[in-house]
Amino acid sequence: MQKAIYNLALCLTLLVSVTASAQQVSWKSKVEPIEGDTYRIVLEAVIPDGYHMYDMGPYTDGPNATVIEFIPGRGVSLEGEIVSSPEPHRYFNEIYGMQIGTYSNRVRFTQRVRLLVPQALVRARIEWMICNDQSCMPPEDTELNIPVPPRPATTKTAGATRPK
Repeated sequence: MQKAIYNLALCLTLLVSVTASAQQVSWKSKVEPIEGDTYRIVLEAVIPDGYHMYDMGPYTDGPNATVIEFIPGRGVSLEGEIVSSPEPHRYFNEIYGMQIGTYSNRVRFTQRVRLLVPQALVRARIEWMICNDQSCMPPEDTELNIPVPPRPATTKTAGATRPK
């Protein structure tokens, strides 16, 4: 009896381990200066092989769309909409009875921001769900804190003098 319980526990542990490793969408963030006080925040998701992640929808009575909410800290303003790259693969899904979009492998989401102070922090709340051809994993979420660094000081031109 103890051996049967041990084997059952081992199987459950392996099942949870495989399921957890399949769900691992890794998220990275970076900040790219654009011009003046304008920056681009880039979120990159790496999706496990054999899985897809839904686009930002929204879908009524459909799959769980990816939701990204940027929360600007003091002195930061959001500019424009979130843009994804590449464009999602769009197709008619028979199960949901609607057009949906998905990403595979890797996707980047970008948001322009304007910095009104020397440096600031932006939080990103992200919710997503991944599926393969047989099933879907439970939705996941994470929160990232993204520091927007000060722009490097411009250098003075050689030979420039200050008026007296």
